Amino acid sequence: MKQIWLDLDDFGDTNSRLDWLWMLKNEFPDFKVNLFAIPRDNQRIEWLEYLKQLDWIQLCVHGWNHESNEEVDEKLLKEGFIVYQGFAKVYRAPFWQLSDEMYKRLKKLGFKIMLHPDDPREGIKYNWNIKDSPPNLDIVYAHGHVQDVCSNGLVESFSNIMKLPKDTEFKFL
Repeated sequence: MKQIWLDLDDFGDTNSRLDWLWMLKNEFPDFKVNLFAIPRDNQRIEWLEYLKQLDWIQLCVHGWNHESNEEVDEKLLKEGFIVYQGFAKVYRAPFWQLSDEMYKRLKKLGFKIMLHPDDPREGIKYNWNIKDSPPNLDIVYAHGHVQDVCSNGLVESFSNIMKLPKDTEFKFL
């Protein structure tokens, strides 16, 4: 059975594509998705409460302001949006730009860190860009975007995801 960790960047209440995610949920019995969101832009309590009810969605941290080489202080990472908003302790830097200092801070705080496949540091790296057909691997870390950017948006890559076997085991990071 194929195992897949599917993640999509830039998720938010005004940028959700939940209609398309629901189609995947209805197609794959074991569907789960890791959605990288910008906590600063996702603070509407009603929206977050709704997402918490969907046990097949995991919100992950995609910076605080979605800026290049962004530094998020330890207090905010420890006490702020993670605890209050229910984001998982999984971090991907905007634009894959992660300073060594920020990397060390995240490691110290126990975050799982998503890194670009070319990054020499230790972390989780994707082996499938969803703009391409699925690889013939049993363990797949898939990466894309909610909106159609970088040629790997959910809508434009939907047919590639649908090529996965129906019994694919989807996982949270």
